Amino acid sequence: MTIDTEAPARTTSSPAVHDVDLDVDVPADLAERRRRAVAEAVAHAEPAATGNRRAAVGIRRYGPGCVALALRGRFDRTGRERLRALAAELERQAGTELVIDLSGLDGCDAGLARVLGRLRIRCLAREARVELHDPPEALAAELGHRP
Repeated sequence: MTIDTEAPARTTSSPAVHDVDLDVDVPADLAERRRRAVAEAVAHAEPAATGNRRAAVGIRRYGPGCVALALRGRFDRTGRERLRALAAELERQAGTELVIDLSGLDGCDAGLARVLGRLRIRCLAREARVELHDPPEALAAELGHRP
């Protein structure tokens, strides 16, 4: 799923979290499913990597309660609001584990740090494992993330 922050506003509450499109022989190994889900989420958010670098979000579910989230581009106010609108669905779906790939962000402001921080705290409070991949240095410091 890609969310283009310059698209017209939608009237639906939030897009659904999709299952990973894996081969018929889904690996039993959770680490491999996680790796593939992150790659799929990144691929679906990849349009932001070209051109004007608008914010894009890719989401894939890779098992019961396990969700991969990829953020790409620059998140302005509109992008942050759309991510905030997705947060409730992400929290509900990621009851066991949430992996967030931030390697494609074009920087991070305080507003995006707050949205991600709230999402992370809410998942941790529900005892879900939260894993951050390649956060920008300022965001890692803000969230207390240590590689």
